[in-house]
Amino acid sequence: MMSDNPPKHWAALEETSLVWGIKALVWIYRIFGRWAFRLILMPVVSFYFFTGAIARDASRDYLRRLNRYFPDLRIGSGWWQSYRHFLGFGETLLDKIIAWMGYIDAGRIDFPNRPLLLELLEQKRGAMLVSGHIGNLEICQAIANLRGHIRLNILVHTRHAEKFNRLLGGTTGSATIKLIQVTELNPAIAIELQEKIEGGEFLVMVGDRVPVQGGRTITVPFLGADAAFPQGPYLLASLLRCPVFTLFCYASQGRYTIDLQPFADTIRIPRAEPQRRDMLKTLARRYAEQLETHCRIAPLQWFNFYPYWQTPAETGGNNRQQENDSP
Repeated sequence: MMSDNPPKHWAALEETSLVWGIKALVWIYRIFGRWAFRLILMPVVSFYFFTGAIARDASRDYLRRLNRYFPDLRIGSGWWQSYRHFLGFGETLLDKIIAWMGYIDAGRIDFPNRPLLLELLEQKRGAMLVSGHIGNLEICQAIANLRGHIRLNILVHTRHAEKFNRLLGGTTGSATIKLIQVTELNPAIAIELQEKIEGGEFLVMVGDRVPVQGGRTITVPFLGADAAFPQGPYLLASLLRCPVFTLFCYASQGRYTIDLQPFADTIRIPRAEPQRRDMLKTLARRYAEQLETHCRIAPLQWFNFYPYWQTPAETGGNNRQQENDSP
């Protein structure tokens, strides 16, 4: 039975990766190594697993849908699998720290389409990289280290961006990556992003979280049921008129895989309906299909611990679908 109180928007859920906690984890890793981190990981993850009902239920819902959509995975959706899902998220925290400190071993990274990125660098062309909450986006640090002048700008919705920039600025591995808070896209931010693209820098934006404000979502099938996806990446790409790629990074058999795929040379979103709506649905569905593929490859590494298949209106936020909005 559904609760009378609708669940909060994902951005209203308390973030557990506080700056002081990450500093403590950095200290533990530097002094004692990975084994000590894993030792403290179990009780911490257990606490959040048993006390975080919303996240736990969302995890099991995702696993149920994944199991139905890809029955050959035989992954199950019980408490043990959900707990493993939480453990996988906890394990990424250390990888995030290692990546930002610049300690990722390049020999453990598989990046088959690396020449695509190098070609853009040679041409001094910027691009948008549409990613998602699967695996560990911070492995992008390895991309930034391909050449000393690569600049990655990760667009985030949360108010913690500046805190993390200050924290990560004190490490050795973050000089080429910047977090930019874009809770609401305004002309000043649009101009800043355009300048970065024209300067040959890259914008990284996730395509699997609805916006905090503005309500620009589009509903398409994902793992067998309709889900709301943000319009933002496609509207912004249309505004910037730059090449678009998808980018997913996750762990696989003790190694890291960086999957970079062309998505569109350029995106032009029509202003007139219904062409505008149809184009947005086509783009969002193409992205959702790629996300499904990667969820199948790394089923316990998709980390959206909130009721994903409820429409924004059902989650009680201000995110009513507004497909007729102009960019």
